[in-house]
Amino acid sequence: MKTKYSYFILTGALLVVNAFGGTIKSNGTSGATQLSVPVGAHGIALNGSNLATVSGVEALYFNPAGASNIGGTEAMFSNMSYIADIKVNYAGFVSRLGNSGTLGLSIKSFNFGDIRRTTSDNTEGTGETFSPNFMTLSATWSKSLADRMRFGVNMKYVQEEILRTSASGLSFDMGIQYSFSGMPMKIGVVLSNLGNKMQYSGSDLEQKLPPDGSGEGTNDEPFQIVSEPFEMPVEMNIGLSYEAIPGLLIQGTFNNNSSSNNELRFGSEYSMAFGDASVWIGTGLSIANIDDEKPDNVSQSDWSESTESNFGTTFGAGIVYPIGELTVGFEVAQRTVVDYFDNNLVYALKVSF
Repeated sequence: MKTKYSYFILTGALLVVNAFGGTIKSNGTSGATQLSVPVGAHGIALNGSNLATVSGVEALYFNPAGASNIGGTEAMFSNMSYIADIKVNYAGFVSRLGNSGTLGLSIKSFNFGDIRRTTSDNTEGTGETFSPNFMTLSATWSKSLADRMRFGVNMKYVQEEILRTSASGLSFDMGIQYSFSGMPMKIGVVLSNLGNKMQYSGSDLEQKLPPDGSGEGTNDEPFQIVSEPFEMPVEMNIGLSYEAIPGLLIQGTFNNNSSSNNELRFGSEYSMAFGDASVWIGTGLSIANIDDEKPDNVSQSDWSESTESNFGTTFGAGIVYPIGELTVGFEVAQRTVVDYFDNNLVYALKVSF
């Protein structure tokens, strides 16, 4: 019965991908892009190709189903140097609750630094600075449904605030992981960022203007600018992992994005033990999967800029070592940036017990 139930969920999740598509025409039609910024060194090193094997606290972002693949409690703290000197800070925590499953909590925040404030009258700056507040809070539940299948769900609260203007919303992630019997192969499927529309509002959108059609000398009246609601960047990811030899994983993921180009992501990692310690090294890359044909009135250079990702190859490594009753891991990864900005560098510290 459990096997039939597992196949039913797996098949249903695979069919959902047909409802979403990422083409050139849909680029830029969503907001809350902070949801698509990855966290954690291990997943970034593999370019997000490890949906089928990710486990523990790392799974809170990439595939909530893998959060239940843990024996006790695990916490992670990471910091990434993102584009334009933006820092991405992340903290996550998962704990196994016996037969009830696994519970996880996480927070991701962006540090934009101090931005000089300008106005139409003071284009060089008013002497004041401000810093936007972008944050995502998530709660995760995950459980093993059968011998070879795990299921997980995230509930996320998204907050974006710029001075006295803000937007917030709720979104959900759902994921599964399945291990094939008798084969060194696993599959992972994740539907991410499924939620309500977000809309900016606040006192900074208020203005005092003369009413339309009013005569000279009419007093200005307050008006509220109504911003356009925007969708969240819904994604469907299907990942496959194959253990070529003991310790060597070859992995790939198809990323189907509702608001940007679809991608094929590939990664590989090799892990080995050295006494009580264990280490891993990994790398990844992505290839754009474009269904649209280049219009005749668009130059090849403009088409390439629209279709090619600004992020290149990824690589990283990590070490895990037991210290008393704790197991401590330190990981580092880099994601190359093709143009305009410095490469993304991320450090992560994991503690499990």
